[in-house]
Amino acid sequence: MPVTNTKKTATRNKVRINFRLDPKIKARVVRAAAITGQCLTDFAVSAINEKASEVLERHDNISLDSREYNFFLDVLENNSQAPSRRSRAVAKRYCRGRRKGVRYHLDN
Repeated sequence: MPVTNTKKTATRNKVRINFRLDPKIKARVVRAAAITGQCLTDFAVSAINEKASEVLERHDNISLDSREYNFFLDVLENNSQAPSRRSRAVAKRYCRGRRKGVRYHLDN
């Protein structure tokens, strides 16, 4: 039976991130990883992924309290003005998936 390099196979579809940490932060991260029973890399990847999910969730969703929601509905129902030229331009950029130099991948 041929011997394969499992480490090479496992990392083939992965990318690397390198960064420096303050020694106090690293010590806390190492301790937290040990408490959870994870290696440092697995702990860091899960923590980064969790934080990214939180940020993206906040970015992709708008939360309104009842006063703001009612104001929004009132504007939609009672605003007879056509959208301004600037508003139309912003909507057009949004539909193309661009916002101030950032490229979004929209599902269409």
